[in-house]
Amino acid sequence: MAKKTKLVRVTLGVLTRVEHTEVLEVPADMTDEELEALVDQRFDEVDPDAYSQDHAFWEKGQSCGFDTEDLEGEQPSQRVRRKKGEFVVTAIEG
Repeated sequence: MAKKTKLVRVTLGVLTRVEHTEVLEVPADMTDEELEALVDQRFDEVDPDAYSQDHAFWEKGQSCGFDTEDLEGEQPSQRVRRKKGEFVVTAIEG
């Protein structure tokens, strides 16, 4: 008798970005080259904790995928069923 279900491990990876914005008062005669150098300098100087996540930027990462290997003994947290061409994912209680 064939099994009615199987286990699959789904891995979701996201590419997002963090940003830091600051307004600086600089000499009026700074050239574009100097401003680019200033940007590079500030990149090196600003503490990573000063950055905040840009919630508008959200892309699917290359690590998204699935596998069905080595899942013996694993307990699923959700159950999937088909409904009108879509997948319905529900939590498994207990």
